[in-house]
Amino acid sequence: MLFLDLPPMHWDATQLLYHALGRLGVEALALTTTIEPYVCVGFSQGIPVEVDADYCRGNGIGVFRREIGGGTVFIDQDQLLIQLVLRRDREGMPAGQANLFRRFLGPVQEAYRAIGMEAEFRPINDLLVGGRKVSGTGGGQVGECNVVATNILLDFDFGKMAGALRCPSEDFRRAARRMMGENLTTVKRERGPLPPLPALRRTVRERYEALLGPMEPSELPYQVEAEMERIRVELFHRRWVSDRGAKKAWREVKVRGGCYVAQVPYEGREVLLEVRDELIIAASVVGAHRREKWLDRLVGQPYCEEQIMALLPI
Repeated sequence: MLFLDLPPMHWDATQLLYHALGRLGVEALALTTTIEPYVCVGFSQGIPVEVDADYCRGNGIGVFRREIGGGTVFIDQDQLLIQLVLRRDREGMPAGQANLFRRFLGPVQEAYRAIGMEAEFRPINDLLVGGRKVSGTGGGQVGECNVVATNILLDFDFGKMAGALRCPSEDFRRAARRMMGENLTTVKRERGPLPPLPALRRTVRERYEALLGPMEPSELPYQVEAEMERIRVELFHRRWVSDRGAKKAWREVKVRGGCYVAQVPYEGREVLLEVRDELIIAASVVGAHRREKWLDRLVGQPYCEEQIMALLPI
């Protein structure tokens, strides 16, 4: 398989890359960074639901909807992007998405530990340091290949991420910003000075080679570049980018596994929920100047639509 140690790329190319590799059936580990910031939403999501298009346009932030799963992520030059593309018929390919992430996030977990950060894997696709998420991971099938796309968060712009989200209220946006600050972390936040990027790239490659065997260093093959341009039209087509994705009962942002901010419509009001480890930790009415006592019955309850609706006052 190929090892693509690539220079910084334009934002759209960083996403077209693994789509092209997968469709061509080219196995590779690709490392790169983006030149410009962008927001990337998962296959089951929709840009019109997830993204504040006006904010992104005004702040030079690109927008992309990918063909693999995972949540909405903000990506900029302070992240090392790691893309693993493997044929599904490869010997020893684990069955099931949970097993896929557990195995192929292992080298990233080890790379974090090599720079002094005790990363832990939490199903289905999170790496945590001190209980806070330290990478954004998506995965799925592209062509005849399985793709795992993840990153190492060197630093993170929490303000731009919160600004780029489509939020039903400013209360929601503030809660999302706060929850991200409490439940995400970075290399800079944990250890201060950043490791040299070439050394970090080398560490990631070595950990993946220990798992998958030797890799062949390569520049980006021209066939892959050509395929990236061919599929650009498809992945930026109006029908693809305007699709609203899976229908949800209410607006929800996932910060990490089990951690959400949600705004629930209820009899002309909007109930804002903050959730950690699948339990509601805070509840309020958007725009209310005083707290209503019935909100207390929601706190400590599981984040479950049926149970939430049963607890709301009649």
